[in-house]
Formats: sequence, structure tokens, C-alpha cells
Amino acid sequence: MQKIIQTEAYRATLFIWIRNNISLTGLIEAGRNIFIYISKAAIVLILSICCAYLFWKVRAWIPSATSHTYKNYAIMIDSIIVSPIPSVWLQQNLRCEFFDNFFRGVWASYGLVILFGSTFSFLIRAETKRHFCSVILTLLTGLVIHFIVPTQPPWMALDNVIRIKGEYFTNIDKNLTAAMPSIHQAIICLAGCLIWKYGFFAKLLSVSYNFIMLFALAYLGEHYVIDSIVGIIVAIQSWLISKKILTFLLNSLPTCRVFSGMHVLI
Repeated sequence: MQKIIQTEAYRATLFIWIRNNISLTGLIEAGRNIFIYISKAAIVLILSICCAYLFWKVRAWIPSATSHTYKNYAIMIDSIIVSPIPSVWLQQNLRCEFFDNFFRGVWASYGLVILFGSTFSFLIRAETKRHFCSVILTLLTGLVIHFIVPTQPPWMALDNVIRIKGEYFTNIDKNLTAAMPSIHQAIICLAGCLIWKYGFFAKLLSVSYNFIMLFALAYLGEHYVIDSIVGIIVAIQSWLISKKILTFLLNSLPTCRVFSGMHVLI
């Protein structure tokens, strides 16, 4: 009986506290803020998906507009940087089922980063606009280089290197000569730039992820080391330039309706 009385007293106290501290207006306002927050995150995600879709469509068009490909320069540079060529050495000395599956997973993580990277930056209150702008710059730069210097990847250019991802990816890939630069590496590098300022462990994660991706791309026969290095350079330059672009737009074009709308949205 005493426990029942104590329970009822506790419920009454809780009800009084809720009535005195939580109002219907406050709940409506909280719900509205949550809805706006989720909507903005969804908008960033949709923009990322549209950006990735346009990139893949233009990338698929490039082979029809070019009639030549390159391979010798990349082989020569990789031989100078690391001898023997990493893709050759890795597949001849480390090839096993575990590494095949592990590095396939590392390679596939790029898709999650390019689609959800800017959304993640919004959720952690990071530099969303800068990250999104730098992704666009990176993809545009990559497309231009793909068009000017269509380069064969190791699995296509070297007889003793295979595409470990398999024939399925070869059949669905609409541009087999887009090795230079490595957009995979560039997008991962941008993710590292995004979290770089968040302390030692963020820096460690950034460096580790980029190194593992570089290793995976070479192991799978998808890219030369020089492809990844150029991808990193493109990403860092895009990250630096994007800050200047955003500063210019904010300071010089305060009445630009499109940019003002984007500023409000994200």
C-alpha cells in the first residue's frame, strides 16, 4: 500500500513539473525546429546526390569525345616514385581473399563519402558550404583532366595486373580511362580536410583513411600512386580555393538571391 502511495505521489510530482516547465507552445516550437533541421539535412543530401549524378553522367560522356588514351607517362612516374610499380608488387606478393574483400570495401566507402559527406558536415555543424563547394570544384577539375589526359589504369595498361573488383564493374563502368586524377582519393582527402581541425584523433583518422584508400586503389589495380597524389593535390587546392570563393560571394555579392538562398538553407 505504501509503495502505491509513493508511486502516485511521484506521478503527481512529475505531472506538476511537466505542467510548470513544458508548454504546448514550447513543444510546437521544438517540433518546428526539428523539422527544419531535418529538412535542411535532406536538402544537403539531395544536392549531393544531384552533384554525384551529374558527375557520373559527364564522366560517362567523355570517352565518346576523345579518341586517344595515355598510359606510358603514369607507368614511368610510378616507377620513379616507387619501384617496382605498387600495383604489380602488391598483387604478386600480398594477394589473398581477405585483402581482396577488405580493399573492395575500402574502395566502396568512397560512394558513401561523396553522397553523405556534406550531410554529415551539416549534422556536426562543420563547414558545410565550404565542403560542398570544394566537392564541386574537385569533381569539375577531375572531369577536365579526364577529358584532357584520358589515362589507362594499371589493370588495363599492365599485363601482370588484374582488376580485382571483377568483370561486373568493367561492364558497367562507362569510362575506363579516367584514372588521372583519382577522384576516389580526392573525395576522401576532402573528408579529411573537413575534420582536420577537430584535434589529434581527427588528424590521425584523416591520414589513416587516406593512406588506406591509396593502398586499396593500388592493390585493386584501379590507380597508380601518381593518380592518388594528384587527387590529393586537387582536393587540397579545391578546399583552399572554396574558402576564397565563399568569402567573395558573402562580401561582394550580398544581394545575390541564389547564394543568399543557399546560405539560408545550409
